Amino acid sequence: MIHDIVRLNESGTATLECFVLDNQISTRATKTRPAMVICPGGAYLKLAHREAEPVAARFLGMGYDAFILRYPVYVTSAPSAPGELPQVDPASHYPEQLFSLMQAMAYVRRHAEEWDIDAARIYALGFSAGGHVVGSLAEHWDDADLLARGNFAASEVKPRGVVLCYPMVTATLVQDTLAAAEAAAGEPGPNSVSLAQLAEVQTLAVFGKADPSEADYDALDLRKHVRPDMPRTFVWQTAADDTLRAYETADFVTALMRAGVECEFHLFQNGPHGISLADETTSSEARHVNAAAARWIELAQTWLALDGGPINRPL
Repeated sequence: MIHDIVRLNESGTATLECFVLDNQISTRATKTRPAMVICPGGAYLKLAHREAEPVAARFLGMGYDAFILRYPVYVTSAPSAPGELPQVDPASHYPEQLFSLMQAMAYVRRHAEEWDIDAARIYALGFSAGGHVVGSLAEHWDDADLLARGNFAASEVKPRGVVLCYPMVTATLVQDTLAAAEAAAGEPGPNSVSLAQLAEVQTLAVFGKADPSEADYDALDLRKHVRPDMPRTFVWQTAADDTLRAYETADFVTALMRAGVECEFHLFQNGPHGISLADETTSSEARHVNAAAARWIELAQTWLALDGGPINRPL
């Protein structure tokens, strides 16, 4: 296996961890494999570890080469003392994450021949905020400004298909945070930091400004930018998601169907937000284990196989 970590920008705030399986499967026999680029979630504030390496390992077991994109996030280090705000990177807000995913897609595609990757079957998968990054790529793969910035061709960055796991479809999470802060004006939040301060950090992490306009919210709303030439899309979420609204995800899927985009949608009844593989592999507490929701990985594999991907079951 080739294992490498590639810096995608000079500051090192965006990296791509590469797991490339040996293409030789027996004497004088090689295999060309599909690839999956994985984007963990974390509300654009941080990156969720349980949505990274364990997921990459599962896809490696399916016969995919796997790549973990660690895109720029707003919080760079935790507060040093109670009552203090975290250290932040003001430049790390949307669409920097989308640009990093474009870089990752182009990097994998440019190395496809060297690594025996099927350049026609390079996919992207994202959880939560990472799902928003991947969904944004599905809708804006031909954005002229971002393509020019990276000197990309649109064909280099467009995924064959995308897998969105309990995705952040809109920025209403920011609105909810702001509303909670207003309702609890003057009350302390975690670590004695006010809820208003935390709301400001969340808003800056997503928008890069403290007072986003309605147009700013619309620009990030995946429901409003669906187009017929999007890549085929697999989506799953739980109805009991306690962070993001499942009905907004359903609205997004409805827009996909109306536009004629090939899609598959699974809404599981139970399970909180952020359950990753939904089994013991990625659980930090009992409620993260959900046998029904854990089937999403097998369902996604079957869906990917419809596109010519490997059909062997995960280890």
